[in-house]
Amino acid sequence: MRKTLIAILMAVALAVVPAAGVFAATSQDVEITATPAYISISNAPGTWIINGILGSGVIDTDTLYYSNPLGDTTSPTVGGALATECRFTITNASTVAIDLTVVFPDHIGGDASTNSNTGSNGATSFGARTYFTGQTSAEWVVAQNAGSSVGYDGLAATTDIKWGLIYESQSDAWTGGTAMTNTVAGGNPVTITATID
Repeated sequence: MRKTLIAILMAVALAVVPAAGVFAATSQDVEITATPAYISISNAPGTWIINGILGSGVIDTDTLYYSNPLGDTTSPTVGGALATECRFTITNASTVAIDLTVVFPDHIGGDASTNSNTGSNGATSFGARTYFTGQTSAEWVVAQNAGSSVGYDGLAATTDIKWGLIYESQSDAWTGGTAMTNTVAGGNPVTITATID
């Protein structure tokens, strides 16, 4: 009887051992990360007085002006604009590569010069272009009053960049001395927009 009981207990023990091994790893955890395609930029400073960086803040006709901290009539380096030649800084918190596009509406007030949309001036119209750090003059893009082409293509995620504006004042004489503006309050600010590359 004792031998039979021992044999039964051993058989039960052997049956339990393989079962324990089968149930040892019946599930596994998977760690998931889901990063949203998020676009977020900020720009500073938020103003530019044309010919007001080192100049008087009063503009002449038929003159090229730059938002260049080194001088209002000093062109950025044509072989590749330097960061020190750019007034504005885009702080980029986007999680994806982005494209940047600048729209420069017609002025309001005073002579209310209109944007020629060609980058060059004319009678009663101004020309506008953008430049970004590292871009050669061949890459400077016309800033139109609507529908501008991309000014900077493929800015890497979370990468900041500096940029500037080129403005060519109208070719004919002014009819008065009232300032022309592009303001948020007036509903026609110059706007830089980020989109997914």
